[in-house]
Amino acid sequence: RDKLAELHGNMFVEECVKCGKQYVRDAVVGSMGLKPTGRLCSVTKARGLRACRGKLRDTILDWEDSLPDRDLTLADEACRKADLSVTLGTSLQIKPSGNLPLITKKRGGKLVIVNLQATKHDRQADLRIHAYVDDVMTKLMKLLGLEVPEWTGPVVVESAEPARAEQLQGRLKEEKEEPLSHHNGTGTPCPGRGLKQECPSPATGPAPVKKMKVEPLLT
Repeated sequence: RDKLAELHGNMFVEECVKCGKQYVRDAVVGSMGLKPTGRLCSVTKARGLRACRGKLRDTILDWEDSLPDRDLTLADEACRKADLSVTLGTSLQIKPSGNLPLITKKRGGKLVIVNLQATKHDRQADLRIHAYVDDVMTKLMKLLGLEVPEWTGPVVVESAEPARAEQLQGRLKEEKEEPLSHHNGTGTPCPGRGLKQECPSPATGPAPVKKMKVEPLLT
């Protein structure tokens, strides 16, 4: 879990509002907007005391919800360390998450954008592929000699507590980097929203599609 930043939540995950423990379910949780799911946390406290029994809620964000600190910080840290950022099936219009790949580019890395339509960061991309994500990833996996596993449902690969935001912030301070807040917004946050909240583009509706040269798929 400490290698995965889920900025907008996961439909199979619910989280305890009291201790922060996350539970991966084999079926969709059934609610969204950080609402209670009706279940309680079963984590046992130290020295065998009674269970936490905090209320569980879904992790899917609504427009007015702030991005989770630990996931946003983890994503920022990953983009700083990456040599390559690959964006798949996104217009990159929503901030701050849409600007995260630019951190890699700013630090000398490469940016690849895979999307059917044009995006706001196309000019900064080292490679643009206008195609379906499934088609691109199938060809890429074949090129790498890797098998695409069959989807059988959510699986917990490794049991690990999510890293706390303050721990990740400490790593960034050790590297003497700019504060995260410099990267997680536009500098002009949405009315009534903080810098950690997603801000849609001022223009209503999808971005106009520009006619451009289409790069061929991987062969």
